[in-house]
Amino acid sequence: MKTALLTAAGVTLVGVVTASIVQGLDGALGALVGGLVVVAFLGSTPVLLTPAVKASAAFSPATALGFFTIKTAAVLVLLGVLFDVGGAAQHVSPRALGLTALAVSLAWTAAQVRTFRKDRTAIYDLSNKP
Repeated sequence: MKTALLTAAGVTLVGVVTASIVQGLDGALGALVGGLVVVAFLGSTPVLLTPAVKASAAFSPATALGFFTIKTAAVLVLLGVLFDVGGAAQHVSPRALGLTALAVSLAWTAAQVRTFRKDRTAIYDLSNKP
């Protein structure tokens, strides 16, 4: 997860600098919010689900689905509040937010794939094979 965090931080920084050049402070804030939302969304999964999976592997799919539903609702509420209450949309560029969120999501996923391929983490156990 360390590689994914560093990659996400780098892509977010590039997004903030680029958006600030193109759109000023509103662009920089939008890019920063986009990067932080993606890191919170994707970074919370291993942190919170790993103890649940270790406690009971049988309930891990249901736990993961429930946690994903809660995170999705939280992101929708966050975006609703961000763009409806008190004119926050006038201070945050939705284009910079969206583009940075997309770029950070792709970079995070690529970093995770690279890490898992490099670590060669077993995803199933063959020890019970007859």
